[in-house]
Amino acid sequence: MKCEHLQKTGSFKSRGALNAVQKLKDEGLATGVVTHSSGNHGQGLAWAAAQSGLRCCVAVPRNAPPSKMEAMKGYGAKLELCDATHISRVETCARLANELGFHIVEPFDDPNVICGQGTIGAEIVEQIPDADAVFLAVGGGGMASGVTSYITEVRPDIKVFLVEPEGKGLAGYLASGVLHVEHDVVDTIADGIRVLKVGENCFPILQKACSDKVITVSDDEIRSALKLIWTRTKQRVEPSAAVPLAGLLKVSPSKLGLNKVVLILCGGNVDLDFIP
Repeated sequence: MKCEHLQKTGSFKSRGALNAVQKLKDEGLATGVVTHSSGNHGQGLAWAAAQSGLRCCVAVPRNAPPSKMEAMKGYGAKLELCDATHISRVETCARLANELGFHIVEPFDDPNVICGQGTIGAEIVEQIPDADAVFLAVGGGGMASGVTSYITEVRPDIKVFLVEPEGKGLAGYLASGVLHVEHDVVDTIADGIRVLKVGENCFPILQKACSDKVITVSDDEIRSALKLIWTRTKQRVEPSAAVPLAGLLKVSPSKLGLNKVVLILCGGNVDLDFIP
């Protein structure tokens, strides 16, 4: 298990955020940064901005977990509430960037964010050289495309499996090559991957490498995997982090010819007011 829930800010998001912020600061392009997030990316960006002496503002949907809102503020971010739709998040983020003169750091479709998330793949290859597969949860696709890009370039023998919640429809989109979505979010307990559409920079990477390696899981399967992680490993992860295990449990690793599988536990920012 790749324990990203033990990472700074409690998720892998700090990797991409820090890389993006450092690039902006090195190039003298920003005095502040702004993004839209329901929690983990906002925390990661707020922390990265504080480390670099920049201000941070986050457009947050009103239905975001209160614990994640408090965490973002705790890292120094100013929050602006918006409707829980993708277009509202993007428009609020753009307005804040214009009003404040801040640079937008997209949560998953920024190339520098994608590269930062790809360091997970680099560490997996270094730390577990005999791994033959990686299972990861996919939301907007930043981490998925970053990890996939690195592994397929350096270790093409390692298979990358994408695990999605029911209702996302990624398997069909990747197979057809056409990304067409009619609503904003997926109704799932895995709040970290509720975004329906993967990023435009992420989609071609995933289509090329993973179109035949998508596993869809239900909320019940995610709950079962979450309880298994909590009780057997004693790791307090959030529902999104249990999605890869749910995918692994749904398929037969031996039938796929897999001997050593790496599960990326993407985060541990559990909303204590809602434990499924």
